[in-house]
Amino acid sequence: MTDFIYRAANSQGQVLTGRIGAGDEREALRLLQQQNLVPISIALAVGGAVENVATRKKASSQEKTLAMQELTTLLNAGVPLAEAIESIGVAHTGSAVGGAFTKVLSALRSGERFSEALRASDMEFPSYLFQLAEAGELTGKLGQALDTAVIQMDYEDRMRQEMRNALTYPAILVVSGIAATLLVFIVVVPKFANLLKGDTVNVPLLSKWVIGTGMFVQSNLLWVSLIALALIMGAVVIFRNPVMRSRSFEALVRVPLLGQWIVETEIGRWASLLSALLANRVPIIVAMELALGGVRISDLRNSLQQVLREVRGGARFADALSTNRALGATGINLVRVGERSGELAPMLRALSNLYQNAGRDRMKRFLLLLEPIAILLIGSVIGIIMVAIMLAVTSMNDSVT
Repeated sequence: MTDFIYRAANSQGQVLTGRIGAGDEREALRLLQQQNLVPISIALAVGGAVENVATRKKASSQEKTLAMQELTTLLNAGVPLAEAIESIGVAHTGSAVGGAFTKVLSALRSGERFSEALRASDMEFPSYLFQLAEAGELTGKLGQALDTAVIQMDYEDRMRQEMRNALTYPAILVVSGIAATLLVFIVVVPKFANLLKGDTVNVPLLSKWVIGTGMFVQSNLLWVSLIALALIMGAVVIFRNPVMRSRSFEALVRVPLLGQWIVETEIGRWASLLSALLANRVPIIVAMELALGGVRISDLRNSLQQVLREVRGGARFADALSTNRALGATGINLVRVGERSGELAPMLRALSNLYQNAGRDRMKRFLLLLEPIAILLIGSVIGIIMVAIMLAVTSMNDSVT
């Protein structure tokens, strides 16, 4: 018999904490459910130490998408919100998803709105999910609104997977090239330096640089390794910092080809969210405010904020977009046609598909170029090193003759 410390919600939504004895974790969960308690987390109490099994591993993006898809399916089937959330929490008991949905259920029973309860959970969902949840609450069509969010989340998951797959081979090339370059500097170059025996008068300048670099790396291998490790750790810390991650994202926008793809993806996401909000009968001003919250590029966000001000002041949506150059001519034309025909939401959906398809094609072109560029760069570096060594050998032979 093992003691477990638990946190669970009762039928009134109150969160209780206590200790329960059971043979294993599953038995403890079953005993809690028999007491009409919904487990939030279970901790193994061993010598005063607590191991939280529910939050041991963070949920992946695919798990989050699947959980929201389950919720959307239940809601569209007519299942009440609290019952649907409780069902998902129980089905995923012992996981990060189950713990988060149980917390959402507890917050709902305490009187909080679903969108606010979802924000307060431990799950890091995309911002547009919260905005669509708010829109669904305003219109009473939460299932339809969340369905749009699930489609977008699934699209982004597939894009990330495609990019990860496409970057695998170039990453292997880069790592192999760096390893080969270090091997040449550490093993090959010093041997040629010993052959010169300090006689570098007739050695070309390029050879001196390469040989000197190789000797420096070999002599300070520990410090070079520590510096490289520090740079890698620094990059990881920067990536995990939200502020630095945002700045890095802004810097990527200015990179040729890659930046254009990011802008098109952001416009596509904004148009998709705005279309979903309008389709759910959200007033255009409120919809624009909600959609604006999901824009991460500062320049684009500033332009769309100015568009919002002008629309709030009485200007037509298409005219405001044209004045602030927030979209291209094709996008503005689609919006103008949508305004005139009263079909703005479908036109924005078409605009979203247009930009997302263009962004996907641009990404594929970028990834196709990345592989030969990586091969050329690595080959050039290794080629320069070998040319420098051959020049040094040739100059040594010339000095002997």
